Amino acid sequence: MAITIDQERIRALISRPSEGLNVEIKRWIDPDDAFGIAKIVRAAFALRNRNGGFFVLGFDNKTLLPHPGGRPVDVRGTFHLDKIQGIVSHYASEPFEIGVAFEPRDGFDHAVMVIPQGVTAPVAATRRLESAGRKLIGVGDVYARTLRANGTPSTALARPEDWREIVDICFENREADIGRFVRRQLTALDLGSLRTALEALGLGPPAPPPTPTLRDRAVAVLADGEKRYRQALANRTIAENEKQLVQAGHWAVALIVDPPKAGEPADRVFLNTVASVDPSYTGWPPWIDSRGFVDESAQPTWTSNGWEALIISPRAWSQHLDFWRLDPRGEFYLLRNLADDVVDKVSPRTALDPVLTIRQVTEVIAVGIGIIRALKWDPNQTRLGFAFRWTALTGRRLETWVDPTLHVRGGTARDDEVITFVEVGLDTPATALAPVVDQATQALFLLFHGYRISLQAIEALVRRVLERR
Repeated sequence: MAITIDQERIRALISRPSEGLNVEIKRWIDPDDAFGIAKIVRAAFALRNRNGGFFVLGFDNKTLLPHPGGRPVDVRGTFHLDKIQGIVSHYASEPFEIGVAFEPRDGFDHAVMVIPQGVTAPVAATRRLESAGRKLIGVGDVYARTLRANGTPSTALARPEDWREIVDICFENREADIGRFVRRQLTALDLGSLRTALEALGLGPPAPPPTPTLRDRAVAVLADGEKRYRQALANRTIAENEKQLVQAGHWAVALIVDPPKAGEPADRVFLNTVASVDPSYTGWPPWIDSRGFVDESAQPTWTSNGWEALIISPRAWSQHLDFWRLDPRGEFYLLRNLADDVVDKVSPRTALDPVLTIRQVTEVIAVGIGIIRALKWDPNQTRLGFAFRWTALTGRRLETWVDPTLHVRGGTARDDEVITFVEVGLDTPATALAPVVDQATQALFLLFHGYRISLQAIEALVRRVLERR
């Protein structure tokens, strides 16, 4: 069965290419040449072992601009799915399907290999490939997307420090189905009583006490981030075509890490590391790396031992206002406009799409966990707090304009703002995020005349995000 390809995601990759741990970018290669075959195999295996991603062809990976050198006359024929699938399957120890998508830029097609998630055992090479006596692929080679010393991503043979992450990803995927089953069965139980009973039987350790100070820190960063956003806005001249984005309602999130790190510099390695963690769930990730943007005012600036960026993008395909701050102590802030106020499907300040909201919260939490893991906090000792705030809610109704086939019957919101908070361990697998997303959005949806979205529906939406659909 062919994998599902989100053409909008492909369009975003080609319009705004950015390399990360789940996206590799290369100049044109020849899939009939041994060196080209080796690059396809390495990229496909490394991305599969990273739980999926994209291999984008036809760009310089340093300038991120189209590179015409070596471009085939017939791009679609040269990179036909059957041909590329045959190359990957020929060398893979664990068979998996791929996709190939095409998207034009400046009048020329670009090819994108789409590698799905779902790896349950590391993919290794089963055959040797040589050219002129030089080994390009060896039997048993396992490739990974890894960070160099300066925090930039690359594909390489898996090193000892890569293996834990590869194994964790495989383990999480194996547990996904049984984990969803267990969570569904426990939803209606009194988990506090269950925990007490297990402890009495000596079957489980005591639950860690709640950490209210983590919530306090998160709410404080929400307030500080809002203040910094207002200051950045005041320092910028707003063009006429940007006013709709500025005047829209917005939502924000503060990510706080416990324990914090003291004395960490906000250097370029820190910024590179954060920027590399883009699983490419959507075309506009949280804490988006704007260093390659043509608009210089959108590029990150260093201030108060942190990095900040104000991005106002009124282009028809993006329609985004972002303000973010990265502090190496373990404090991260992101503010975005409500997309409901800048589309032609609904009138401004009249709607909030619950499906889009759940997708956004899922992505923020998943990417946030990935960032803190990449920054080498101890996964067994680290807690993360996410505080969310939605504003300008009064008078809105829940409306699924992104997918009109879904019907939601929420009432009209009377309160203008809501703040929610969730706390998770750094070792939380992506497959266990549905209850966390439910907790993060429940108070928001209750504003709409007590509306609730079932955990089963949230699980389905979370799964779609993680599967890049």
